[in-house]
Amino acid sequence: MNLSIISKSDPVTIAIFAKENNLLEFDGWKKFARLANRQKKLLRMANQAKLQSFCTAPTYHFGILIPRNHKHAMELDQLHGNNLWRESEVTELDSIDEYNTFQDVGKGTTPKGYKKIWYHIVYAVKHDL
Repeated sequence: MNLSIISKSDPVTIAIFAKENNLLEFDGWKKFARLANRQKKLLRMANQAKLQSFCTAPTYHFGILIPRNHKHAMELDQLHGNNLWRESEVTELDSIDEYNTFQDVGKGTTPKGYKKIWYHIVYAVKHDL
């Protein structure tokens, strides 16, 4: 594979490799010298690349694809021709309502002595499916 093709997709990893293997003074590798010499920025970019990869990589539990968010869950339901993820969301939200976990005070208002909290749904599959 050509170095120029790879460098377009992941220049950070190539710059790290070139610096570790003393390749930065050779033709074709010189363009990575500036990036490799900015160590702090290079590490930050490498961490961002790993984080991006981690956030977008598919996750499976017991062989079942786990949705990343509500939209992805609805796409999986449509793809498989069922509404199992939607039913599990409704079940979870109904149990929260049943226990009077939250008190709705209206949009944009937070009573004195209270704190606004954010929530999200964690998708998972239990061992009994």
